[in-house]
Amino acid sequence: MPKKHIKNPPYTSSELRARAEKHLQQKNLSTGSSALSTSSTPEEMQRFIHELTVHQIELEMQREELCQSQIELEHSIDLYTELYDYAPLGYLTLDKSSKILATNLTATKMLGVVRSRLLGQNLKSFVVPADYRVVDAMLEKVFRDRVTGSCEVTFVPDTSDLCQGPNLLAGHTLRIDASMSVTEYVCRVMISDITEQKQSAERFRALFEGHSFIMLVIDPDTGNIVDANPAAEDFYGWSVKKLKQMRVQDINTLPSATTIQNLSKLKTTKRKKYLFTHRLADSSIREVEVVSNVISIAGKDLIYSIINDITEQLQAEEALKKSEEKFRRMFEGHAAVKLVLDPQTGSIIDANAAAADFYGWSVEELRNMSIQQINTLHPEEVRLELDKWKTRDKLNFLFTHRRADGSVRDIEAFGCKIIIGGKPVVYLIIHDITERKMKAEESDRLKSAFIANISHEIRTPMNGILGFTELLKEPHLTGKEQTEYIGLIHKSGQRMLSLINDLIEISRLDAQETTLHIAGTPVNKLLADIQDHFQPEASMKGLYFTYKTGLSDTESFINNDGFKLNQILNNLIQNALKFTSKGGIDFGYTRKGEMLEFYCIDSGIGVPADKMESIFDRFHQADITLTRNYEGAGLGLSITKSFVEMLGGTIRVKSVDGAGSNFTFTLPYNPVSLSKTPIPLTDHAIDRITALTMLIVEDDNISTMLLKKTLTDQNITILCAENGWEAVELVSHHPEISLVLMDLKMPVMNGFEATELIKQQRPDLLVIAQSAFTSKEDKEKAIKAGCDGFITKPIHKTELLQLMTTLLKHPKG
Repeated sequence: MPKKHIKNPPYTSSELRARAEKHLQQKNLSTGSSALSTSSTPEEMQRFIHELTVHQIELEMQREELCQSQIELEHSIDLYTELYDYAPLGYLTLDKSSKILATNLTATKMLGVVRSRLLGQNLKSFVVPADYRVVDAMLEKVFRDRVTGSCEVTFVPDTSDLCQGPNLLAGHTLRIDASMSVTEYVCRVMISDITEQKQSAERFRALFEGHSFIMLVIDPDTGNIVDANPAAEDFYGWSVKKLKQMRVQDINTLPSATTIQNLSKLKTTKRKKYLFTHRLADSSIREVEVVSNVISIAGKDLIYSIINDITEQLQAEEALKKSEEKFRRMFEGHAAVKLVLDPQTGSIIDANAAAADFYGWSVEELRNMSIQQINTLHPEEVRLELDKWKTRDKLNFLFTHRRADGSVRDIEAFGCKIIIGGKPVVYLIIHDITERKMKAEESDRLKSAFIANISHEIRTPMNGILGFTELLKEPHLTGKEQTEYIGLIHKSGQRMLSLINDLIEISRLDAQETTLHIAGTPVNKLLADIQDHFQPEASMKGLYFTYKTGLSDTESFINNDGFKLNQILNNLIQNALKFTSKGGIDFGYTRKGEMLEFYCIDSGIGVPADKMESIFDRFHQADITLTRNYEGAGLGLSITKSFVEMLGGTIRVKSVDGAGSNFTFTLPYNPVSLSKTPIPLTDHAIDRITALTMLIVEDDNISTMLLKKTLTDQNITILCAENGWEAVELVSHHPEISLVLMDLKMPVMNGFEATELIKQQRPDLLVIAQSAFTSKEDKEKAIKAGCDGFITKPIHKTELLQLMTTLLKHPKG
C-alpha cells in the first residue's frame, strides 16, 4: 500500500499573530467589549501575545505528535502488508460464490498466478472437479452459520494463460480454513500445503499397523488407549477396536492412580524406558519393557509406546543366574581341579578349593598368579598355546605343572571357552595323570615284553618243526627215529597252533566278535574226555591226575557252550601241568544252588601275592619271570576269564607262593532233558562220501596238496583253482561239480565275489567257506554271498567230512 505523509503547517508565527489579532477585533465588535482595544495598555497587549505564543507552542507540539503517529501508522501498515504478503500460508478473501476478492503473494505463488490476474478468479478452478462440492459445502456453512470451516482438496494448477509457469504443487493436498469477516460479508481463507504432513501421517500409520512390535498410543491425561496396532491385538488378545475402548490401567497391573502419575511424568521426565507387568485377555501375566515418547497428534500431546515382551528373557536371565550360581557351587565344591584363565594374558582369574589342594597355594594366591608360573614350559611356549584359543572353542593339552612344594606332576587339561561378565575366558578341568602315565609306560614295557615272548613262543616250535623236518631227510634213520621225529614235529605244530588260536581268540574278544553257541552239553562226559586227553602227559611227569563229578550223567546235561567250557578247563589244566613238577592235579565240579562250581587244584609253584590281581591281565602275565622257564605266551588265563564272564559266571584264584593254586569258576546250572541233547558225532558216525566231484579253490599249493591227501580215501574227484576267477570258469564248464571248498582270501578275485557269481549260475551248488581266521564280518559277508557252511584252518579230516556229510544230506533250502 502507498505511504501518506502530513503536509507542513499552513501559517507561520507572524501570520498566526495577525490572524489572532483580527479574530480578537472581530470578537470584540460582536460582543461590544472593549477588553482589548487600541487604547489597551502595552502590558495588556504583551500578556495577550504571551498567551498566544504558549498556545502556538502547544499546537506545534501536537503537530509533531501527529506527524510521529502518522509515521508509525505508515510503518505498521507497511509491516502488516509485508507480513500479509509473505506469510507462510496463502491468504484469500472470497465472496459466497468462491470468487477471489483479495490475495497475498504466498497464495499467488501457491496457485501459480500473478495477483492482478488472480483477483476475480474462482477458487474451484484450482481444485479437482471431485472436490467442487467439498468447497461449496464448506463456504455455504461458513456464510450461513457464520462459523469457521475447513476442508482438504487436491490442487490442480491453472493451465490457462493466467498460469505463470510450472507449478510444483500439482497433485498436492491443500487444506482450506475459512471464517467470516467481522465487518464485511466475505470470508477470509487460509491455504496450506499438507501433502508432506499427510504422507508422513500415512507412513506413520503404515509403520504403526504393519510393524511386528507391539504399539499403543495413549492419552496421558486419562490413560485412554487412542490407538493400537495389530501386533498389540495379537499380544494382548483383545481386538484393536476393543483396545481403543480400554484404558492402559486395564492392562497394567499397577494401581490406576500410579499408572496415571507415570503417564503424567512422561511429559517432563527424561526417562523413557519402563518395566511393567501387563495383563492379557486370557488373564495371563507377562513382563514387558515399555519405551515411550511424547508425540503431537491434531495439536494434542499423546504417549507413543512400544512394548516388548521380555517374559522369556527374564526367565532366561533368571535361569542363567541360577545356572551361574549352580556353576559357582559346582566350580568351588567339585573334586576336580578347576581353573579359569584370561586367554590374553594367562592370568588365573579363579581357582577352586581342589586346585588349592592340588597345587599347594591358597585360592587367593592362585588368583594372583598366572599359568606361566605353574606350567614348566617356557613362557613363550605357553603364550603360543594360549593363542590357540583365538580360533578354537575346545582344546585339551598334556602338560607338566609345578606345585608349591617344587614337585612336578603330569596333567591333562580339558578346556573350553566360556563367557563370564561379557568377557571370554578359558575354563579348565585338570586331571593329574602322573600315575596313569606311569601305568601307560609300564603297559608299553609289558607289551614289548609280551611281543618278545610271543616271538620266542613262535620261534621255539618253528625251530622244532624245521629242525626235525631236516633230520627226517637223513637216509639212515630207523623207523623208531622217524616215528619219534614225526611225533615231535606234530607236538611243535600243536604248540604253535595253540598259540595262534590264543592270539586269534584275543583278537576276537577285543573286537567283540566272539559269539556263544548254547546247546546241550554233557558235562560228565566232557570231564572224562579231558581226563583221557591229559592223563598221558600227567603220567609222563609222574603226577596224579584225578577228577570228580557232582551230578549224575543225566543231571549233568546242561544248556551251555560246550566248546568254551572245554577250552576253559583245558587252559586251567594246561597251566597246572606246566607249573606242577611233583604231586598232582585235581579237577571237577560241585553243584551249589543254581550254580555249578568248577575247580582245578594243583600242587605246583603257586602265584606270588603281588601277582594275584594281575594274573588274568594278558600283558602282566607276560612279565611274570617264571614264564621264562616254561613254554606259553601267558594268554590262557585272560581268555579263560573272558569266556567265564561271557557264560554268566565268575572266576577266582587262591594260591600260596610255592604251595600250589586253586582256581574256581562258576556257571549257571541250566539242566536239559536227555532226549533233547544231541548225540556227538564221532568218526564212526560219518558215512563214507558217495561219488562226487569237488572243486578246491585255494591259492596256497601246500594247503591244496594237504586237502587232496586228506580226501584220498574218499570216493571224490577233485578239481583245483588258484583264485576266484578260475573257480567261476571251472564251475561254468563242469556241471558235474557238486561241492566247492572256497578260500575267502585270494588274489585276482576273492572268495566272496566268486561265490556270488557261482550262485548266480548254480544256486543249488554247495559252497563251504574256508579261512585261517573267519571274523564276524567275514561270516556275514560269506552268508550274504551265498556260502552254505564254514570251516576254519587248519582243517581236520573228521571235521571236514562231518560238515560235508551234513550239507550233502541236508542241503539248505
